[in-house]
Amino acid sequence: MLDEPGDEILEEAKSELALPACASGSWCVEATPAGATTLHDVWAASAADVFAVGDNGTILRRQNSEWITMASGTTQSLRGVHGTSASNVWAVGMGGAVLRYNGVAWSTVAVTASNIDAIWLAGANDIFMTGGSTVWRSANGGSSFVGSPMTGSLFAISGASASEVYVTGENSYVRKWNGSTWSTVNPGAGTSTYFAVLAVGAGDVWVSDYMPTKETMHLLRGKWVAKGTSSAIFQSLYKSSATEVWGAGGSKVGRFNGTSWTSSAPFGASTSLWSVTGAPGHVWTVGSGGMVGHYVY
Repeated sequence: MLDEPGDEILEEAKSELALPACASGSWCVEATPAGATTLHDVWAASAADVFAVGDNGTILRRQNSEWITMASGTTQSLRGVHGTSASNVWAVGMGGAVLRYNGVAWSTVAVTASNIDAIWLAGANDIFMTGGSTVWRSANGGSSFVGSPMTGSLFAISGASASEVYVTGENSYVRKWNGSTWSTVNPGAGTSTYFAVLAVGAGDVWVSDYMPTKETMHLLRGKWVAKGTSSAIFQSLYKSSATEVWGAGGSKVGRFNGTSWTSSAPFGASTSLWSVTGAPGHVWTVGSGGMVGHYVY
């Protein structure tokens, strides 16, 4: 019996979307619902539950090896998704769109903002968002947000804790939140533009630069170290183990093995990739045309 809002629509979207298992050690393309447009971000609550967001208010969810369309209630382009569990997921996007999923349905959260590109949760009730030249924070579960204006165009956000959060962007270097104030950090790649950021632990941070070096910079034990990316420019980063990091951007997926990066274009040179995430044994990347790529260990 269907007893939740939108269940009938979701059941229809599930038809004929059962996914074949990917071969271990290689990428495969997963089927997504008809009409899915460019996907900008993806986040895995677990290996069995993954969320992706994109243009025209698109929200997709992967359960039981199937991608289904969720009712978002907006037509705004969604750019970021993150959560603390499958029943506490947030999505953000253009026009100040902020949505929250409580395990049953998506609802709109009121925020005075223009365009929001990225979101990261330090905890169930501690939300950081960024876009334009502002970082917003709510420490009360989204009841209210406080904005911190900055310079440059801000793209990405990630943290190790509520007192160690990093933001990257164009002509803005890297900004760090220490629990009370924001400061500017220069990782030393010879540019002030950094795209992706991934904080995987206290003082353990990765960022990707744009030009001229096309590198990732890794902060560990207080020192930034450059790691070449085989000419890839990553828009997103994901760490799958103590030594292994994944990146996605342009047409390329990169894999860092603890020593160096290798990069390839597993879906062709015409595919644009915007985000990468994973869970134990799995990595997903999303991009143009509603494309979802899946890698199984």
